[in-house]
Amino acid sequence: MLPLGGCGEVGLNCTLVLDGDDGLLIDCGALLGVANAPGVEKSVPGFEPLFAAGRRIHGVVLTHGHEDHVGALPALLAERSLPVFGTPLTLALARARMEKPNAPVAAEARLNARVRMIEVPFGGTVEVGPFRVELIRVTHSLPESAALSIRCRAGHIVHSGDFKLDPTPYDGPVTDSDRLRELGDAGVDVLLADSTNSERQGHGPSEQTVARTITDLVSESSGRVIVSLVSSHFHRIRAAVDAAKRGGRKVAIVGRALEDAWRLGIRSGHLPYDPTVLVAPDRIGHLSPNQVLVLATGAQGEWQGGLHRIAFGDEAALRCGRGDRVILSARVIPGNEVAWRRIHNQLVRRGVDVVTDRMATVHCSGHAHAGEQAEMIRWVRPRYFVPIHGERAMLEAHARTAAAAGVPADRVLVIEDGQSVVLRGGELVRGPDESTTQRAIDPTGRILDWDDVRARARIGRQGLVVVSVVLDDRGVLIASPAVTFRGCSASGVVTTAVANAVADAVRAAAPSGREAAAVRATRAVLRQRWGRAPSVEAHVLTLSPPSR
Repeated sequence: MLPLGGCGEVGLNCTLVLDGDDGLLIDCGALLGVANAPGVEKSVPGFEPLFAAGRRIHGVVLTHGHEDHVGALPALLAERSLPVFGTPLTLALARARMEKPNAPVAAEARLNARVRMIEVPFGGTVEVGPFRVELIRVTHSLPESAALSIRCRAGHIVHSGDFKLDPTPYDGPVTDSDRLRELGDAGVDVLLADSTNSERQGHGPSEQTVARTITDLVSESSGRVIVSLVSSHFHRIRAAVDAAKRGGRKVAIVGRALEDAWRLGIRSGHLPYDPTVLVAPDRIGHLSPNQVLVLATGAQGEWQGGLHRIAFGDEAALRCGRGDRVILSARVIPGNEVAWRRIHNQLVRRGVDVVTDRMATVHCSGHAHAGEQAEMIRWVRPRYFVPIHGERAMLEAHARTAAAAGVPADRVLVIEDGQSVVLRGGELVRGPDESTTQRAIDPTGRILDWDDVRARARIGRQGLVVVSVVLDDRGVLIASPAVTFRGCSASGVVTTAVANAVADAVRAAAPSGREAAAVRATRAVLRQRWGRAPSVEAHVLTLSPPSR
């Protein structure tokens, strides 16, 4: 077993299971919010280990449809045609990511993925090469999430997927503890389990508790109510709509991602079809404030999200103010706090009452706390335990929980991306390490070169100077060097003296005819004048005389 992502960070979940040279990929997720990477929407795993040394990958099994588990599928399927297995909703969400307009990688993936997505019901099994995989229902913040029972020649592995043990989920079905206990009775060699909330003790709150809180907040509000949430959280969408109905309110949907999720939820049966409850966003101005509930994207502070439009936009129909209430029914992901606080402060300036999970139970995680993780371990009773899905501190906390739940400490192995474990003869041991990488993806789905991304970041910090030199075929300057400054002068205006000094230095270096000489000359002048040198690029063009 080799994690390509998800062990050492939150997101990028992608695990390779090998039986000899035959491989099975569990999930194929992306990492959102890449730090210091301008122009990068997300990163995905590098897929080189999948096809190294003659390996044959027989398919991808998805545990559920969140971006951090399926977001890299378009990039993978653009390279290689593979069958993809999962529950109906999971596959529908995966297909939606390959149907985004103007996405060249997704377009190529659609060609390779045509009629290659195979639905598997809960309790159903599928043969993927030498692997026999069963899907087991677990509760998560997305319907139709699954744990996996994987049997192969080496033994029996259980993969928890993302899970929590919610006794009262909003959509009804609970984690199939009976089946997990049956697997434990039959014998499980290795349990791979989600570690995201391993540092939180006890049990997390139920979705029903969140639904009741939202209902109370809506019912006691005399103005307009805006609920901002993750677009794929069908349970929470349904709870908000039910609260609106009880309060006699119409529902407006603001944000393309939520519009898409609404249509998909209705098609899949996870959201009720009731056209009477909806109102177009541009029509809500015709209703009294206490007759409206708005569902909005942008819970992470995204500038293009619906909540940003509500806080800063000029659309009169969406404008809110004193007496209105915004419910942030999501947890702000680390790194997005500044963007969210900007929206929060703007709403407060307008007199809006903003309710977050710090003030009331308007959000709960879809991931198990330590107490729930211990229950999972006691159900499955694995011989060996490997924590997955989390940063190193989360993995280590989960390892401690496993030891306290009865797994011998010497049978708990903590690994990160690129570090493998091998099940052989009933024993799990550390295997060889392999090089793992990440690929940068821009908003259109194109794969970017990391050197270009680093250059963007460097230019953003330092600014850029471009020097252009034109020589004749004898190496003589035809004209004075052209020097362009972008974002690098302290005052915003480059003095003529600095520009002339750079041109003189480049002119003196130009007879060498090399870009490197012009770069060195430019940097030397700028260090002398400014005490620092921005990024410098030089272009030397040699013109040949016209042929007669």
